[in-house]
Amino acid sequence: MMDDKQNKHNNVVSLSPIEKSEAAFLMEDLDRLDSTDKPYHVEKWDFSSTHVVGVRYSLTLSFSATNPEYVKGIQDALYKFYHDSKKKKGVYLSVRYMDKMKTALQHIADCLGSTEWRDLDNRRNWKSFLRKLKNKNLSSGSINPLLSALNKLSDVGELKSYVDANEVRKCVSGKELQQHVAIPHNLYQCMMNHSLSMVEKYHPYRHEISKAMGEAYDIQKRVQAGEKIVTEGRGSGRKLGMAKDAIKLRFNRAIKKINHDIPGFKIDLNAYDLADILTSCLIVVQGFSGVRIGEAVSFNKKSAEDKMVNGKPVIVLTGETTKGNDGKPKVVTWQSHSVAKTALELAYDMMESTRALYHERVNEKEMQGKTAELIQHMLRQLESSFLVPKAIQQNSDNYIFNPQNALKRFIKNLGYNASLEDVEEFNMLNPTREGQLKVGGTYDDLSSHDFRRSFAVFFVRYGFGTASGIKFQFKHKNINMAGYYANNAVLAQMNDILMGDDILNDLEEAGIDLGIDIFDEIYNKSEHLSGDTGEEIMRERLDKLKSGQRIYMTRVEIEENIRRGNFHIIQLPSGAYCTNGSCDRMCGALQFRAEVKECGHKVVTDKGARIIAKQRDRLIAKFTNLNTGDPLKSSILTGLKQKIQVEELTLKAHEIPYKPFNDDIILNSAS
Repeated sequence: MMDDKQNKHNNVVSLSPIEKSEAAFLMEDLDRLDSTDKPYHVEKWDFSSTHVVGVRYSLTLSFSATNPEYVKGIQDALYKFYHDSKKKKGVYLSVRYMDKMKTALQHIADCLGSTEWRDLDNRRNWKSFLRKLKNKNLSSGSINPLLSALNKLSDVGELKSYVDANEVRKCVSGKELQQHVAIPHNLYQCMMNHSLSMVEKYHPYRHEISKAMGEAYDIQKRVQAGEKIVTEGRGSGRKLGMAKDAIKLRFNRAIKKINHDIPGFKIDLNAYDLADILTSCLIVVQGFSGVRIGEAVSFNKKSAEDKMVNGKPVIVLTGETTKGNDGKPKVVTWQSHSVAKTALELAYDMMESTRALYHERVNEKEMQGKTAELIQHMLRQLESSFLVPKAIQQNSDNYIFNPQNALKRFIKNLGYNASLEDVEEFNMLNPTREGQLKVGGTYDDLSSHDFRRSFAVFFVRYGFGTASGIKFQFKHKNINMAGYYANNAVLAQMNDILMGDDILNDLEEAGIDLGIDIFDEIYNKSEHLSGDTGEEIMRERLDKLKSGQRIYMTRVEIEENIRRGNFHIIQLPSGAYCTNGSCDRMCGALQFRAEVKECGHKVVTDKGARIIAKQRDRLIAKFTNLNTGDPLKSSILTGLKQKIQVEELTLKAHEIPYKPFNDDIILNSAS
């Protein structure tokens, strides 16, 4: 017994030369200290001297929100996790992984009622723990890290019993794992058009916005320092009150006197208007590039440059990604559009005074002894176009904008009411979220990654190189994405352009999901089919019915055929579908047809026919407006009339009522 005590004494590390610090956890063997108050028992851990992370992420791990009752026990466990990995595998656990483990250990402590992890070795305690864990109703996204944390507790000797993964996984809530949202195209177009109008509206005022906000920051400093802002008039002779409410009142009065010509912009340190503009800029950048949020915030106004592709200028964005590189940033490029360049300029320039304020704060942190690596990371963040707009509440070491709350406000202010068509499309594209969008409502639970999935869906919806019907309004011009998609087919083959495996996989899966829905519509939901291939499918269905065979094709069977390459589908802007996977035609994209002969791979469903009926109405209105007797327009009118009459064949096949169009082309004899 004496020997054990002697060994224990010999293993104790002297506490006297070791002070508490944010980097103390990096030192080995501190867990052997004969003290319950370890040097790493501090509010924040600083990983900057050992780690490199993407610009969006933090190099510090904060415990300010951790339950004070459990924080030391959680820190002790994290310390062991970190050094066990370093000793056994020779690798540092990432900051993000450590953050996940911190949250997982908090869940475990909540259910256990302490950080005495060994209590879980008792079967009765384990069963009680599982019951409480199940009552937490956690998703698989929370349970999986929790299971990892339990396994790591076993690895470091805090648990002796075998951790039954199946028992833990049974505690996952019954909710189905939901993929990111693909936004219905009408709502998506409304969001993009609103964002583009915001960019167009405020881009000319970007420097004035920065100047006005800079004046507000200056007034705030002067008021807080006790300076008398009002030097004459009512109240100028009073003694200044330095209570919080008095300071706020003087500040609010002072900023009302800031003169500016920015339309509809309120100067307010809550920075709601600033955040709304920034959100619109971010939506434009993501919507016209498909980048992740972490990649988007690595951009600044110098990130966009022109490249020549097929003799046409294409905007290329240069930034960083951490995907597929062990979380370490690497410089890559993406194709985009000139509107993204405009959005980045607006976001960067209007935040210039806020950026200057943050530079002052970083300088103060450097004077306080923050590591050179942490200071360098913060300075790298300040190069971004997307900084935290609400400077009065920016107290952390992370200066990158989190758009979550601003995005909810953006959707709410949009005032969009979903139609039945929107709801049907939402349910089709998001089967795990069916029913979450209601007619007359909107979908405000969007994240930035949803724009990435929507980008992929719209990309594959029309196929590479075909004309897209998605258009956006910017500076009084229509932005037609057809050229953008066509260029991507070329850019994907260029060595210096990123079209990584991950987004290609996203595009492929989005294409498969869409294909399943379309073929389900063709084989199982549409009463009528037209077009050469549509008529052929109808004959096959009729033959099967006559012979008593099943004509319904399950979605599983459809998916198998798509993945094997037996089924190919491209949605055309006209509302029809093309089943030729290598098609390079642009059927339905032209204002009029040159010939009546249809493509042999065409399929039109009842849903597509209703779209064609609406397009026909618009063509008739266009014909009527152009039919003024101008002989220069006669060839256009002939083509329009031909297209209108050909579409009537489709309407007839689908039993959609219509009035035959037989208007004559007016010939002005005087001309």
